[in-house]
Amino acid sequence: MDGYRDITNLERSIANAGTQLYTVSHKLHEVERSLDETSLDEMDDICVMELLESMTEVKNEYQNLRRDIQEVQQLQRDVTTSIRFQMRAMHQTFQMLKKRLELKVTQN
Repeated sequence: MDGYRDITNLERSIANAGTQLYTVSHKLHEVERSLDETSLDEMDDICVMELLESMTEVKNEYQNLRRDIQEVQQLQRDVTTSIRFQMRAMHQTFQMLKKRLELKVTQN
């Protein structure tokens, strides 16, 4: 059950990272569009603070996305480790049952 919980957490984190990636992309697009629509003469009239605020938002969203990606990568490592452990335990159980069956067959 622990592997299932890890996979569920991984799926949630991937979805969250995807949402944040979309948000960062959207905000960058808005900044680019506002800069494209602005002539050089109007550039002086743009509020520098507004532009800085937009860039700060993009930076913060990027940092959040980066943290989420790191969390997803850690969850992937956890899931991989859990699956390997479960596979190893299942293989050992299979080998033990196989030996028991072989003993039963030779005794009969």
